[in-house]
Amino acid sequence: MFRNCVFIFIVCLCAVFSGGENGSLSFAAETAGEQIDRSRFDDPAIQALSGTLAHYIMGMIYDDFGETPSAIAEYEKALEFDGEPPEIYIKLGADLLLMGDMARASEALRKAVELDPSNTKPYILLAIISTAEGNFEQAEKWYNDALKYDPENVKLLTFLSDLFVIQQKLDKAAEIYERIRKLKKDDPFVHFNLGVIYSKLNRLDKAEESLQRAIDVDKDYLEAQMVLGYIYEIEGRASEAIRQYDKVTQIDSLNKEAHMRLGRLYYRLGEKEEAIAQNRILMRLDIYSPEPYLRNFSIYVSEKKYTEAERVLKEALRNGISKAVIYASLGYQASLENEYGKAVDYYRVAVEKAPENVTYKFYLGASLDRSGNRREAVEVLEEIVSSGKEAPAEAYNYLGYLLTEEGRDIDRAIELIKKALDIDPDNGAYLDSLGWAYFKKGRMEEALFYIEKAVKALPDDPVVREHLGDVHERMGRQQEAADQWKKALELDPGNEALQKKLRRVEQR
Repeated sequence: MFRNCVFIFIVCLCAVFSGGENGSLSFAAETAGEQIDRSRFDDPAIQALSGTLAHYIMGMIYDDFGETPSAIAEYEKALEFDGEPPEIYIKLGADLLLMGDMARASEALRKAVELDPSNTKPYILLAIISTAEGNFEQAEKWYNDALKYDPENVKLLTFLSDLFVIQQKLDKAAEIYERIRKLKKDDPFVHFNLGVIYSKLNRLDKAEESLQRAIDVDKDYLEAQMVLGYIYEIEGRASEAIRQYDKVTQIDSLNKEAHMRLGRLYYRLGEKEEAIAQNRILMRLDIYSPEPYLRNFSIYVSEKKYTEAERVLKEALRNGISKAVIYASLGYQASLENEYGKAVDYYRVAVEKAPENVTYKFYLGASLDRSGNRREAVEVLEEIVSSGKEAPAEAYNYLGYLLTEEGRDIDRAIELIKKALDIDPDNGAYLDSLGWAYFKKGRMEEALFYIEKAVKALPDDPVVREHLGDVHERMGRQQEAADQWKKALELDPGNEALQKKLRRVEQR
């Protein structure tokens, strides 16, 4: 029987590959079918075989050529003859599953289980169907039923563990992988997966142990090396994480993730030159990414090295990275040096490149105000708050404060600032703005209430202290006004306007 099967299969293969380069796959398969049909009459030994075998082999040929519907038709014809080989039901079920016909696939596979309960293949496919349908309990049962017949089947155990991972039952997943590890002690992939599962369980000691075992088996296992570095980071072992990522870069000098993490770790440890060097490597590895330039920009800004900060961003522009975020960062750097006209120019480009970015538009408005162009600043802020999109709280506050300072439409200013406080109710700057609007409106009690709350939130802000002094003076409380202005002057010693106010009240 076996020799006859092999003979038919060889005949099939000969027919398939004798069709010439221009023959279609279907034609080759049909030719093979004709050879099979002829063999039933030409070879007495083959005549004894049932039609089941011919259609079964024909189905496999169609499968090999990816013609699944034709394969299904052949498997169904095979089952019309006497005898019901479970392998045909498995093939039929697998193809029906491939075509998305879950109900018929399940029916065929259940029949295969009924005919041969010890064959684990249909159990796996039935479990996959149950998983796809969200019936995880039934999927688990299918896997466990199969494991009764083959308890050391690594594929089954792996699928079962994956099922637990899908359900976030990570403790059970770890238990299964411990069983797998006993069966495949020298498989680094098994140790790695177990390490990842333990890391998700926050059992970092077990995760570290498993990952180290994976590396012991395969010292060039980059994923294990990287995840071990993450573990060290999570545990606050920065120096060990650096050594780990260094090992990764020695194996793979082009590993961007490792260089990026090294840069962050060096920065966290205060080794800023090392951090800058890692970001420089990333600039060469990822020539179109603005990220390494922006990281070095942030380092220079934190050290108030504004010339270097500007230089690194202009280098990005020269290298063709003309993204909106680069221009916005240049605007920010210019504003730090009080070059608000320059900041306006950069923010205009950023807004032009990313018109949907409300943050860039807000900073353009703020820079316009600080550069002395309050009229356009109000226009930009009005555009933000009336765009129909959700505006940031600072836009409502800033516009409300500008309207208050200009003494125009203070009722609307109050509404705008209240919107900012709806978004961020404890923001001291917004509380001060609302109090100041009430002050301009002549409603001193409300002004005092909100500005006192602002002082509690921002006790070291000279502007808020000055505003509180102004409220006290308007309410006839000269001593309280003087006390607040003195505190404001301690925070801002060079403020001449404050000095004049203090002299005035002392003269009284």
